[in-house]
Amino acid sequence: MPHLVISYSKQIEKDVDIQKLCQDVWKGAEESGLFEAKAIKSRALPVEHFVTGGGDTPFVHVDAKLFEGRTDTQKQDMNQRLFDKIAALVSDDVAISVEAIDMDKVTYLKRG
Repeated sequence: MPHLVISYSKQIEKDVDIQKLCQDVWKGAEESGLFEAKAIKSRALPVEHFVTGGGDTPFVHVDAKLFEGRTDTQKQDMNQRLFDKIAALVSDDVAISVEAIDMDKVTYLKRG
């Protein structure tokens, strides 16, 4: 844990190395010191059709799904690290957002 699910507007693929985006977001979570490296998972999902703010502003959004128990300060620090990693890769016209989402450990199932 965590699961870092990166949604991004497909149009940024022409300017951004998506594998590097996944690796850098993963690295940001690792640098937070909140997780064992082997537990961090990062994946990117392109979004082809979207409307943002009534227009088509390109974006990158991360849902950082983690087990409950981290403080708000810890989550904010992690979010800032992820945000900074993304900002270093995308142009200034790309909207960036990151959200930490607490998961219920009791109801979470996993294989492998």
